[in-house]
Amino acid sequence: MNGPSWEKLRPLKNYLDAPDKPGVYEIGFRKEAYIANQGTAFGLHAAGYPTNFFPMYVGKHEGSIRKRLGEHFIGVNARGEHRTGSKASKSIKSYYKELLPKLQSMQAKIPAELSFPLEGLYFTCIPLTEPKKFESMVRLGHFDYPWNRRDERAARESAEGTESLDFGYIYGQKAVRFIG
Repeated sequence: MNGPSWEKLRPLKNYLDAPDKPGVYEIGFRKEAYIANQGTAFGLHAAGYPTNFFPMYVGKHEGSIRKRLGEHFIGVNARGEHRTGSKASKSIKSYYKELLPKLQSMQAKIPAELSFPLEGLYFTCIPLTEPKKFESMVRLGHFDYPWNRRDERAARESAEGTESLDFGYIYGQKAVRFIG
């Protein structure tokens, strides 16, 4: 199967390394264990998906993945600039402003195997022509993201039965139908 593939896992503070293209991104935690069931369970889109990643949030941007990831980040980015997360999701803001400071204050009491949230958030992304369809039908349609709260029913209904410009199949509610 030819088509776009997922980019390598990077700290969210390095969002400037993300493509300046439309696409889908996932934000979550890096953990040194094989846990990427979201890539392997739907193998069609698993090319390049990081195996040591626990995604918490999926999103899309019709213009620039880089721009949208920068809007989620709170803290000092890779260039040393302070970001406020002006358009971050509520869950991501809560992680940075509430959860992370609490975890840092209890750091000495957290077992090493459970300390991965202290490392901060990571991201992976996949540049796509039609990020809205892919996000709603494939990622949200097949996987659970604890930090996603919005209802994508209208986007799924709009994508149902249409052909993917990125992967060459027909979008369906439970799976995809290959053309030809």
